[in-house]
Amino acid sequence: MTYKEKLVKFVKLKNANIRKFGFIYANYKDYKDIRSWSEKNCKIIFNKIVNEIMCPCGIDELSYPTCPWCLYNYLDCPLCSYGKRHGECPKKDSTYKKYATTEVKKSFTNEVYRDMINKIES
Repeated sequence: MTYKEKLVKFVKLKNANIRKFGFIYANYKDYKDIRSWSEKNCKIIFNKIVNEIMCPCGIDELSYPTCPWCLYNYLDCPLCSYGKRHGECPKKDSTYKKYATTEVKKSFTNEVYRDMINKIES
């Protein structure tokens, strides 16, 4: 599996978890967006996400270290293609602000993230 497809699968798994709460994280335009990135960049981004998740301290909740677009754009929200489609995450009317409730954020435990990576790598 290419790193582009690994990132797409990661986003799809995040989307599946968020959809349980009645929200949509990503759509086909977002998957198409990732597929337009270079394989080299996707490898770097995917490995950064995996390293964050697999480090001894782990990572819980939704945050930029597990967001491909944040990593791709170096946290430069005005450049972010996801932000252009869904609203820049820090803004109150963004898609992120709608689904980033405590309940949704807390559903992303390190165990959940590790399970997602295992599904992708198997």
